[in-house]
Amino acid sequence: MARTRLLFACLALAAPLVPATAQAAPLTALLPASGLTLSVQPERGTISTTRLNCEPAGGPHRHARQACDQLVPVEGDFRKLREAGAMCTMELNPTKATLRGKWRTKRIDFQQVYSNPCVLRANTGKVFDF
Repeated sequence: MARTRLLFACLALAAPLVPATAQAAPLTALLPASGLTLSVQPERGTISTTRLNCEPAGGPHRHARQACDQLVPVEGDFRKLREAGAMCTMELNPTKATLRGKWRTKRIDFQQVYSNPCVLRANTGKVFDF
């Protein structure tokens, strides 16, 4: 019991000696500015879902850095991305792309249907290429 009191007394005396730089960073500095859940659901096929973090880029998304580089100029709205000019077949397989989460300080919930998965990738680049 005396040892415990001695230990607490030493800690109380040593606490002011710890430099201010040794304090933990605030939690907000550790979290990405944008966290998104993306999903692709073709009418004929299975749904695919992943997580994408931006600023800094990361998460399980295969092409996180390129996807974030595309989303930053359009403030997270994938519907404003420019078409890549890829050639796609005229296959009819309606494919829904959904993006939900937080982009910087605002909540977002976007969804759009494309005629097939190729048209989706041609219009959204690396964002839905996971």
